[in-house]
Amino acid sequence: MAHDATKIAFYGSMSSEKDVESFAVDPASFPAGLCVSMASTGLPSLLASAGMRMGVSLGRSLSDHKKTAVLRTGLRVPIRASLKRSTGTITITNVANLVSGTDDVITIGGTALTAQAGAATPGDATFQASGSTTDTALSLATQINAHAVISTKVYAVAAAAIVTLYAVVEGAGTGHDVSTTYTDNDTNVGATVAQAALAGGSDTISDIAYIAKGAKMYINNYTGKADIAMSGHSTISDAVYISEELTGIDEDGVATAPGVLVDMQGGL
Repeated sequence: MAHDATKIAFYGSMSSEKDVESFAVDPASFPAGLCVSMASTGLPSLLASAGMRMGVSLGRSLSDHKKTAVLRTGLRVPIRASLKRSTGTITITNVANLVSGTDDVITIGGTALTAQAGAATPGDATFQASGSTTDTALSLATQINAHAVISTKVYAVAAAAIVTLYAVVEGAGTGHDVSTTYTDNDTNVGATVAQAALAGGSDTISDIAYIAKGAKMYINNYTGKADIAMSGHSTISDAVYISEELTGIDEDGVATAPGVLVDMQGGL
């Protein structure tokens, strides 16, 4: 997509028809431009799992108290956007071969996951090689997402026999291109890894590829930013893109960040 050099302000000055509410939470934890949910406490959260998406942070409230202002509905609303992530794939090719003889190993970011025929406990350094290649790929993705260390480095999404990995850290450079290896321990291959490390991440705003005018926005389930469609890691909203990627001005008036404008007439 062509880069639109227009700059937007994440404190929401371009938005119209506003419905704004303030909440007693530290604005330092909710920078302007992030999508927030309503937690059971009645306060905002960045996590999609906390509750229904409620609106977009406008950052510091202008009240006398430490509060965060949240835009519930509006037009031309500035949203922070995730940069292009490094990606890679793992393909399960033969389930039986993963557990014949010495069990095979898939290593991600230096942490090994060992195949086993029996059920895998979520969070353990194992995955279940049983049933179809689709079943095994789903187990591998589930274990990656449940692992305390690996889940901080990659998001995993299974589709048929393929597990696609997305770097948790956006953009390019050190820490983004997570290593991935498959070790066949008995000379009969059960999986293939398409790359030695995740690749393709970019710090260039114009390389963001998931924003399309008229399309509904996906929101990252953990960060509150606009993001790509990643099953289990991002959720579609009712907000609609009305611009391609933009350069946003942060609340400090100096820093810049990738962003986009959306219409959210009925909220998120």
